[in-house]
Amino acid sequence: MKTYCFILLLLLTATRSSAQFSTPDKYLDSLNQLISKTESDSIRSRNYFLLADYWREQDTVKAKAYLEKGKAFADKYPYMKAMYYSYLANYYLGIDNTKSEINYLKADKELSVFKTKEAYQERAGAWHNYALVQQHQDDHKGALDALINHVLPLSKKAEDKIWLGTEYISIATIFMNIKQYKKAIPYLNQGIEHFQNAPRSQYFLLVNAYLTAADNYSGLENYKQTKKYLDLAKTLLDRSKNIVSHYRIEVFQLDYYKCATTYFVATKQHQKALQHADEAIKLAKELNDNYSLQEIAFDKHTILIEQKRYPEAEKILIELVNLKETTSLTQNRLKTFDALASLYHTTGNMAKAYAWLKKSKSLGDSLSESKLKTDISNLEIKYKTVEKEKKIVSLNAANENANNKIKQNLLLNWLLGLISVFLLVIIILGWFFYRNSKKLAAQKELYHQQQLRDIERQRQIDVVQVMLETKEDEQNRVARDLHDGLGGMLSAAKVNLTHYTQEKNNNTDVELDNIVIQLENAITELRRIAHNMIPGMLLKLGLEAALRDLCDTLSTQNLDVVFQWLNIQTEPPVQEQITIYRIVQEALANAVKHANAKNILLQCTQSEHIFFITIDDDGKGFNADKPIKNQGMGLKNMKSRVEHLNGTIEILSKENEQGTSINIELHVNS
Repeated sequence: MKTYCFILLLLLTATRSSAQFSTPDKYLDSLNQLISKTESDSIRSRNYFLLADYWREQDTVKAKAYLEKGKAFADKYPYMKAMYYSYLANYYLGIDNTKSEINYLKADKELSVFKTKEAYQERAGAWHNYALVQQHQDDHKGALDALINHVLPLSKKAEDKIWLGTEYISIATIFMNIKQYKKAIPYLNQGIEHFQNAPRSQYFLLVNAYLTAADNYSGLENYKQTKKYLDLAKTLLDRSKNIVSHYRIEVFQLDYYKCATTYFVATKQHQKALQHADEAIKLAKELNDNYSLQEIAFDKHTILIEQKRYPEAEKILIELVNLKETTSLTQNRLKTFDALASLYHTTGNMAKAYAWLKKSKSLGDSLSESKLKTDISNLEIKYKTVEKEKKIVSLNAANENANNKIKQNLLLNWLLGLISVFLLVIIILGWFFYRNSKKLAAQKELYHQQQLRDIERQRQIDVVQVMLETKEDEQNRVARDLHDGLGGMLSAAKVNLTHYTQEKNNNTDVELDNIVIQLENAITELRRIAHNMIPGMLLKLGLEAALRDLCDTLSTQNLDVVFQWLNIQTEPPVQEQITIYRIVQEALANAVKHANAKNILLQCTQSEHIFFITIDDDGKGFNADKPIKNQGMGLKNMKSRVEHLNGTIEILSKENEQGTSINIELHVNS
């Protein structure tokens, strides 16, 4: 199983350690100058702590000396005294985990009296490193508890998005280590969101988040998403080449090539896998990162074996055998020996295969012997423990006889007391039961009244629905009669009159031409009235086309109507589309006729079964809080149709002020 180690709080280490700084000498000079020039013991203390943190991985003696100097200057300052425990815990990190844990908890307790953002950050950092210790001890549950229940709340109080994003990525890596990749996804998304606006000098945070997400989706075998996040990381890495940062961008380029190699191996793109593996090996050598070199080299040898490029695979394995990081871990040596034995067996070199197999067996036997000694030692400890427990049991038996008499006397007193308490509890429960019975009866009555109100409301909605459907049917009938009957008659009259004019060659009769034009205008007006009464385009092309046509029809030189149709995959049923069309038609008509608007925005969106309509105009406002009986017919009809679809309507407008905003939510069937 691949182990992901969540990153340390970079905001802390950026100021506390220059181990990854491009110019560590300048960093040390800066700290020493601050110590020599300042007269403040608090500043001296802080800078000595920073020096201790810098030297803790390089010279523990020097680090301890700086730590004690900082402590001496911190005695007069409670905050710096509390900080001392945090830096002391850092000093023990990786040396003595028990002392490290104790001092992180001590730092949190001492810092808890301070309510500043810096104090919250320091406490979050202490808990973060505490979680790191738990992870190194394979206590994933303890690490998650520290991150979720302590680090996240404190980071939120510190109000630092970069800091908080780091913690979300840390939590995700824990879930990845225990193969709960799906649980890691929401934390990865939140971490990436917090890093989106990171300054250019901290692009590496977003790169690291993208690569972590790619590894996570690779664990889920969702290679489409893996490729997506790899591409995002690559794009950001390319943009970061010339950016000045405290951290070497090559470290994250190496992570990218390692992750990409894994992706191409999984998707059987062996040539690309080899290309990326070579880039990773090149970078690992430049960075002197032999652990990554070992990891990627072994992956490369696997690809070469599948491609039957045995000499190249043999060369890589021989180099791994001679690598210090490989030989320092017995399991790594065993893995490499077995790989060489398998390679030589495949190529038919049985002598070398046997030699490496013998080395593997010898090493395996050594491991088994070591395990046997450990098991024997554990058995001896268990035996001694059992003997001690026997002595304890015999001593306890003697003490138990002496205590039995005391217990018998106490038992009688307890029994009488419990009977009294039992009777008292029955009385109290009876009183509570009586009081709750009265409350329950009152609640039932309220519930009954509410049911009656709901029935009456539903009846009113049904009545309104019948009225609206009847009105819609009548409008459709009248529209058809106008269009097919009167419209046809007017069209026939126009054709006959035109034909008559052509037969008589009376092209100069101006009055006759005017009559033809008037008939044409009458036919156009009749069609417009019929179109408004029944939206034929809606029935033919759907709601979106009908609303867009309505907006285009209303738009003039003095009025701009903008229509937006967003995130709607499937339109509602036809009857609901007609209701929505009527609501929008009424709202736009009000804005045109009464508000004298110059600009109108119509926006329609949908989320599952909720259909949202927003209509904004820059016309004259009105008093939207008038009683319903004083409101116009158009507004009443619009509200009735909204209620028909179990929706809500919000009208934001004030009399004698410019602009009106209408927000409508409707329940529809997708």
